[in-house]
Parts: sequence; structure tokens; C-alpha cells
Amino acid sequence: MSGEIEKGMSVFLDVFRRADKNDDNCLSLDEFKSFFGDGVLTNEELENLFHQIDTHNTNNIDTGELCEYFKSHLGPFKDIFASLEDLSGFVSSALQKMADEYPTETFHQQFTTRFLLKEVSGQFMALTKNLDFACDHLEHEALKDRPGSSQVAVVEPVRSSSAGWVARRTRRQLSTQTSVPGEGMNLLTAEVSRLADLVARLEQKVKIDPVDEDTVTETNKGSLAFIVSRKFAVLEEKDRSFRDNLRTYVDAAGRDDGCVSISVRMFEGTCNYAVYEIWETEEDWKTNFAGAKSKSFRRENVDLLDKPEQLSSMAIPAKWIIKTDAN
Repeated sequence: MSGEIEKGMSVFLDVFRRADKNDDNCLSLDEFKSFFGDGVLTNEELENLFHQIDTHNTNNIDTGELCEYFKSHLGPFKDIFASLEDLSGFVSSALQKMADEYPTETFHQQFTTRFLLKEVSGQFMALTKNLDFACDHLEHEALKDRPGSSQVAVVEPVRSSSAGWVARRTRRQLSTQTSVPGEGMNLLTAEVSRLADLVARLEQKVKIDPVDEDTVTETNKGSLAFIVSRKFAVLEEKDRSFRDNLRTYVDAAGRDDGCVSISVRMFEGTCNYAVYEIWETEEDWKTNFAGAKSKSFRRENVDLLDKPEQLSSMAIPAKWIIKTDAN
């Protein structure tokens, strides 16, 4: 891409930087899928889009190709992105001036500065709320009438006829044990305690019954629960930030409708994590995956992970996790 970049397009240089995990100044197909997968497009659809953007036919996308693609599709957002560049400069300038002058201001001047800063923040939050609502609505509409497993990040589920193996895996997903000693453990102590309480309650309501086996066919799918395994390899210097991000996500997702259980495992001596989620239905998980909390979790992880998240899932007969009324 030659010459000065057109106003409003600098944001896509930052998008490119965040998507380019190995910093080789080009996006491979895997990097493209990892960053742009939104839980709506299938692997095939994302691959087709990748080749559409790759106008040089190099099997890699460079900054010029990415900017040109979005430039041709900005529509009503063109003026917004241009204004965002100006706004970013205004905010930086105001914060710098505030940092220089605030310590010497009078008591009332400091009050006014704090009020104005909070008011600006509130206005931004109101705009963000409207944008998040629009994003959620559009993704909800996009997921309608989609195939049962359209998420690009979902690895084909492992097939097994061993009910005992499924039961053991399910119990492991219900576990909240960790094996990381030291101060790092403190970051998730509260979450572990919360999950321990959840498991105690589930013991009164949930019975794992791995003995009975069903033959599932296309015409007789039955009622299926959905189990998701997510594995993360975190950059060592980003471990604390990832734990904070993970804690926020686990707390939020655990309160979502349809979430039976969510637990975390950390592996001693490494910065590797595994998150296990059990959902009442695949649709419940898809709603969560496309929601604002999950999108924020994945977006913030882009700069924290050593390699893309590994995500796999498995549907099991819901009666293997039998809910009973607590008496």
C-alpha cells in the first residue's frame, strides 16, 4: 500500500497487527480464521472470503489488500472511522493536558475536571451500549437458519461409543481442581470457590448416568447436551492479564441461561489453561459464543496468546446428565 493512508483506514492497520500473530507482515489462512471467525461463518465461507480479499493470489493477505477490502465496504461507517481518528487525537491531547494541569488546579477546578472526564466516559459508554446491542441483534439474526455447527472455531467432535469414557470426561469437566502453586493461584481463588459451591449444588440436582447407551441417527437425534473444551497457550509475560480476562469471562458465562457448569484447569509449570463448559443445548452455547461477553473475551485474548485457541466440542445425550428436583 503506497502513499499516505486514507483517513479512517488506520484502524485496519491495527486490526492487521493484532491478527498477524507471528509478526511476519502477512495474514495466513489460519491467522485469518482465528481472528475473523465470528461464530456465524463456516470454515468454507471464511476460506472463500480469505481468497476474495487475497487479490494478489499469494495465499496471504497484506495490509494493502485488507485495507482495500474494508475501504470498499465501509458504507455508512466511513465517516465514523474518520471521526474516530480525530477523536482519538482529541482524547489523547485532553488527557495529557489534564495530567499536566490537574495537580496545580484549585479544589473546584479539580472537581470540574473529574466531572467532565466522567461525562465524556459516560457518553462513550452510551454509544458503546447501542453498538453492542446492534452487534448482538445482527449476529442473532445471522445465526437463524444456520447449520447446526457453523462456528469456524469448533473442531469436529470426538466420536466414541464408550459411555464410561464420556462419563469420566464429563466428571473432569465438572472438576474445579487446579495444580498451580504460588501467588498466581490467588487470581482465580475466588472463582474456584464459586465453582466449588456450584458443584456442591449440582451434586444435589445432577446425576451422571453413563451406563445406558443410545444409538443416535439423523432421524432420531434425541435431546443433546453440549460440552465444549477450550485450550489456551498464553504468553508468559501476559499471564496475569489473561487470568484477569478469564476470570471475568467465567463469572459472566456461568450466569448465562443454559450454562450447566463451567470450570478451569491450569497446568503446573506452564502458562497453559483449559476451560470446560457444559451447556443444556448447542443453541445455548451458540448464543453465548456470539454474545458480547464471549466476543470481548476472544478479542482481548488476541494479544495474550502464544498461538490460537484450540476449541473442540461434543454433543452427548442429555439424559446422561439427568436433572432432578432438589428435595
